[in-house]
Amino acid sequence: MLALKISDTRSFMAKLLTGDTFDSFLFSEGSLTTFTTFSIDGTWHPEYFGEEADGGIPTLTWKLIRPRIFDLIKGTHTPLHLRIVLKLADYNVKSLLQQAGLPLQKEQVDGLFLNLAYSREDVTLTTGTSLKIFTLDKSLDRVWDDMVRRFLQTRGIEVH
Repeated sequence: MLALKISDTRSFMAKLLTGDTFDSFLFSEGSLTTFTTFSIDGTWHPEYFGEEADGGIPTLTWKLIRPRIFDLIKGTHTPLHLRIVLKLADYNVKSLLQQAGLPLQKEQVDGLFLNLAYSREDVTLTTGTSLKIFTLDKSLDRVWDDMVRRFLQTRGIEVH
């Protein structure tokens, strides 16, 4: 697990809420506190879209929910709190396992998570891994942490 503090909160929040920086991630869950607290469990209900969902998005992506979160935030007041849990898409998990040469199959990985927490002008990112099997090997944790660091660096997001 890796815990990082974002150096430039304003720039990061713009990338998170109005840019496409995190659009390839899946949305797992989140909460937002403004005048009240909004909780989103991340459950995907494709039937809401009717026939539009056929052949469409198979899971809830950050790209899909980002505008709704932004609508809840925009205004003259900054949120009191924002917590978002993003998950690496399965096809990216498979690629990561192959590139790292790890002896795991995609089916053994429940998820690779990026937890974002905003509170009082500070943003903290925490990584997390969840496996469907028991192992003492922490190689996947290290590979995921390294990937997150590279991801942030290539997108100009400074951390300390």
